[in-house]
Amino acid sequence: MLELKSKTLRARFSPLGAKIVALFVGDVDVVVGPGSDADALASDAYTGSVTGRYAGRITDAKFMLDGAEVRLVANVGPDQLHGGLQNFCNTVWNASEIPNGVRFTLSSPDGDQGYPGAMDASATYQLTDNVLSLDLEAATTRPTVINLTNHAYWNLAGGGSGLAQEVEMPADHYLPLHGAKLPTGEIRDVTGTHFDFRKLRVVGEAYDACFCLGGERGKLRHGLTMRDPVSGRKMTVYTTEPGMQFYTADHFNSSMPGKYGPLAQHNSIAIEPQNYPDAPNHSNFPSAVLRPGEVYRHRIEWRFFGQ
Repeated sequence: MLELKSKTLRARFSPLGAKIVALFVGDVDVVVGPGSDADALASDAYTGSVTGRYAGRITDAKFMLDGAEVRLVANVGPDQLHGGLQNFCNTVWNASEIPNGVRFTLSSPDGDQGYPGAMDASATYQLTDNVLSLDLEAATTRPTVINLTNHAYWNLAGGGSGLAQEVEMPADHYLPLHGAKLPTGEIRDVTGTHFDFRKLRVVGEAYDACFCLGGERGKLRHGLTMRDPVSGRKMTVYTTEPGMQFYTADHFNSSMPGKYGPLAQHNSIAIEPQNYPDAPNHSNFPSAVLRPGEVYRHRIEWRFFGQ
């Protein structure tokens, strides 16, 4: 287990999935999930991990790229979720220390889970004062698609119901779903719906949705604020990507081991800045294509306030 400290924060990481295992704001651990690698593999390896090669679902585990069909390894019915059976979350990354941080690296061979191109990826965490940052980078030897994020589950109270947390997102639109949680391709206005988080409010109910952020892709901008109404503890999330996947841990249950006891349904919220799920199958979604000679870059910052 690797650890970083600042004056106000303390973070722990594992090479399994380049994972955030814990983050203490003062003496409160605001990351929910398994505490050991063995428990992670026994319960939910996605929790806290860098998710890829493609975060989210891809319909029928296939897409067209440069006029040719690419077939992937399906792992949720006929679809692929979070990169396939042997994905970045359940793979051990190489780790090295850097100033104020830790850098994880991974080499994914050509054809890994069906994806074309050999890919070298890195995930660099740094902790400075009240900010934890993550820089994701990748390069490929053949045209491919990519969508990397971190899949941590958060509860700023350190326990209890995640649905009691308050959230605000500067998102005017969201992606409606059909069937097995697959995007329809529509980008729908949040006005008048329970997907409208443009003002801070209690979450209150279950969600599994991608919200569409404004601003220029590639530039760091505010994507979400979470606040615990009891302690006043607050986290703001910044991203360079256009989407914010928001999931209220619907599948957590008493059979899944966690750091402080079994993982409870809705006790936390996965906040995943990323491109849109299934983007390779929707021409109106932001492109997920990465070509040789290009470098994929995604920066995430988590900024914490209060104790």
